[in-house]
Amino acid sequence: MREKKHQPAGGCAGRVVKFAIAVIVMIAAGVFLWRQLGGGGGKETKTVLTSSKLEKVLQISDLSTYKVTFNGVAAVEAGDELLYNVAYHATVNIGFDMKEIQVTVDDSEEENKKITVVLPNIEIVDVEVEPGSLDYIFEESSANTQDVIREALSACKEDARTECSTNELLFALARENAGNTVKALTAPLLEQYPEYTLEILGEGGYRYE
Repeated sequence: MREKKHQPAGGCAGRVVKFAIAVIVMIAAGVFLWRQLGGGGGKETKTVLTSSKLEKVLQISDLSTYKVTFNGVAAVEAGDELLYNVAYHATVNIGFDMKEIQVTVDDSEEENKKITVVLPNIEIVDVEVEPGSLDYIFEESSANTQDVIREALSACKEDARTECSTNELLFALARENAGNTVKALTAPLLEQYPEYTLEILGEGGYRYE
């Protein structure tokens, strides 16, 4: 069995850091979306909302990017033989492919117009291990070679990915961040088109509050 040691305070979840998108970026993106859809400029008429135009605008932002700092210990083995343990510090990036965002505009009912945004599944997209953070405990001195750092980095990335991929709280927070981002980006639009309501869904029918 691989021995893993993690930092106190709940391991991966204990070091979750939510990267809130800066207010100025939200405002700029929202204003951009508003103008793209015909807002501003003193026009009295409104541009017809289309799903393709909404998708294009939403995809300009790095939606639902979420970062987690994680300290762990990975075990490197050869068969059943433990070669060494290596402690590390990593940053785990969570998000989704923005090109897979889907938007539908339903204006079939005059009193119940709706914009529905469907976000793809959130997943771990990248793991960055700090090479300078590696701390080795060798069981076999022969494993301490010039190439050990390359092997250790690979083992640490896999260890961090495995540990964080099963953390339900982490993904719940990432989904919350995604929903808040979409709401902030579409707020200027909904002010211009108050007859529309916004619904945000995830794959599998998950409903963002």
